[in-house]
Amino acid sequence: MQQIFNFLIKNRNLLLYLLLAFIGLIFTVQNHSYHRNSFIHSTGAFTGYFLEKQSSVSSYFDLDDENQLLREENAKLRMLLGDQADSLLSSSVVFYNSSKTPFEVFPARVIKNRYAYRDNFLTIDIGAQEDIKEDMGVITTNGILGVVDKVGSRYSRVISVLNSEISLNAQIKGTNTIGSLTWNGNSPYLMNLEDVPRLAKVVKGDTIITGQQSTTFPPDILIGVVKDAQLIDNGSRYKIDVQLFNDMTNVGTAYVIRNRDLEEIQEINNLEEDE
Repeated sequence: MQQIFNFLIKNRNLLLYLLLAFIGLIFTVQNHSYHRNSFIHSTGAFTGYFLEKQSSVSSYFDLDDENQLLREENAKLRMLLGDQADSLLSSSVVFYNSSKTPFEVFPARVIKNRYAYRDNFLTIDIGAQEDIKEDMGVITTNGILGVVDKVGSRYSRVISVLNSEISLNAQIKGTNTIGSLTWNGNSPYLMNLEDVPRLAKVVKGDTIITGQQSTTFPPDILIGVVKDAQLIDNGSRYKIDVQLFNDMTNVGTAYVIRNRDLEEIQEINNLEEDE
């Protein structure tokens, strides 16, 4: 306490000056409209600056919750848009309403991604609790990502398209030409479309999409573009290099696709094989 008194006595002239200056400022602001408006404007700007910084800090800590809400909203919109997705989103990716076809969309986050090996896998943050099952397709907004391989209660493993064991049904957009999409273990940006017959018209720049025969993915989901096409096996079929739309080295948000009619389709296919 004695130190406080000593400080006040030592600095009494400065403190008296500051008090009088503050009182003078108050009278000036109250009696002159120009100074009053300037003071209010300055105070508002000062307060707004700190409120903006406070909001930025709060928003940073709320990013996870906001991103999750955005992923859920995107999934709902993709289901509701149905076949209008092309025109509304300027994209050839089509998602379907349950009243038309049985595909449902579940948002997820990629928490682990391997792409430097011959057989690569990803891990996503949803699992059996969200009714995720094996063989469900996984995509991003830019194209296909892989197929669910193992399911835990809260997490799932996904076979990446960058895996030598995977083979997917794919189609050249605008045609009925289909082939098998595979990966040769080299570039994470390229895949191969195989078993395309010689009579097919393949042009560099053609868009490759998921095929109509796929039960894992809805049709017409983007995959990539034809970078190169060469005839092999004495000119009987093509080997096509497909440059992926997805950057497989940089993936975050993903969507799991569930085909609710998959079991019924498989049962019918099994009956046909038994006959």
